[in-house]
Amino acid sequence: MQIANRLTDYLLIICAFLSCLGMTFLILACAVPTPKIFYPFFVLIFYVLSVLPVFIAKRTTPGGETNPKTEFALFLTAGMVLSAFALPVVLAHTAVISWMACTLTLISNVINYSTMFGYAMRDEGFEAPYGGMF
Repeated sequence: MQIANRLTDYLLIICAFLSCLGMTFLILACAVPTPKIFYPFFVLIFYVLSVLPVFIAKRTTPGGETNPKTEFALFLTAGMVLSAFALPVVLAHTAVISWMACTLTLISNVINYSTMFGYAMRDEGFEAPYGGMF
């Protein structure tokens, strides 16, 4: 039990570190190529909105069963994740941001969404005090 709690603490620290690293890349996307261009920060909206449908479906679904509500929530989440990857590409294609800012934003998306996914898939073999996301 103590080993499981210690491992969970370490995983939480790793998730926090990776989230900070992803946000650092996002800030670099706004500051390095062209100063004072803050359009890459619009992906933060997708970071917040992409987890909401899954959280709502998880709280309203009894047990671990799959139903149309859960499937629709996963569909909405996948659409928002895809939009977070598509937005910087569209902005770079229209020359609103540079391609370097686009690349840094995409690196930030990969790091942040993999951190979110890793946090959601945690605690499969351990007794979790808050439960996994899925």
